[in-house]
Amino acid sequence: MDSHPKVRHPKEVLKEKRAQESPLLRLNDSVLEWITSHILASVIFFDLALIVPLLAIPAPEGFKITLGVISGSWIQLWALPALQRSQNKTQAQNDAKAEVDHQTLTYISNLQDEQLEILHELQKLNKDKP
Repeated sequence: MDSHPKVRHPKEVLKEKRAQESPLLRLNDSVLEWITSHILASVIFFDLALIVPLLAIPAPEGFKITLGVISGSWIQLWALPALQRSQNKTQAQNDAKAEVDHQTLTYISNLQDEQLEILHELQKLNKDKP
């Protein structure tokens, strides 16, 4: 679909908001994005690789429990920021879409008001003609 100069895309709104953020916030977002894209997957695979041997190796139960707790904590330390980041990203996209929708509807309403005004003027001109 072709774009219209009066109708903005939500991605434009997101780019503008991102440009207004401080460099520290942009760096933080980039770091979190990298972490959630790369490290989270490796942590999950690490945990899977740890759980299977824990079940099979002959070791004291206390050792196995300790490793299991560390493994579970490790997942939570990385999974919770990843979930929060994805929720924040989705909310920002929804906000941008709502803002663009509002701007578009405002433009359409203003254009309709102008068209009705012109139509009323034309009707008056046609009534005044003999």
